[in-house]
Amino acid sequence: MRDADDMIQIISRAFSETTQPGPEALFNDHCCECVEVSAAYGGKRWMDISLDDILAGRETALLTAAAWRYYLPALMTWCIRAPDAVDMIQDNLVYQVEPPAEGRGVPEWFEERATGFSEAQRAAILAYLHWYREREETQWAGAEPPWHPYNALTYWAPKAPDTV
Repeated sequence: MRDADDMIQIISRAFSETTQPGPEALFNDHCCECVEVSAAYGGKRWMDISLDDILAGRETALLTAAAWRYYLPALMTWCIRAPDAVDMIQDNLVYQVEPPAEGRGVPEWFEERATGFSEAQRAAILAYLHWYREREETQWAGAEPPWHPYNALTYWAPKAPDTV
């Protein structure tokens, strides 16, 4: 498994030049829970997001598509830095980068979030998925681990360069 610091550097380099969307693109006012999640991130730059912000905005599926894409590097970084503290957020994140299977999920929700990444960003997502998969396999210690990381890897792998 890659070292946590190495993984965080891969993510930071890949997303370092990401332009922050405007406030209207980052804020979801669909319902009170959406507002609460959006407020947790507060329009901050992704590299300024703290663990407390992640925990307060744990229902990341409620972020707008633009906010979800923009804050993805912060989410991946905190899942690596503090996997026990983020708990189910890391599992939910992997489910969110897994394309929906036939008859399950909302393809439009996924497609809005899975587009617009550079090759380097896709490679960072792929590296994160490999890190998560290896961690999961270790935790399951011989039992069959969940399949969602493999489904996500299958989706992201063909589009990522071989130089991760």
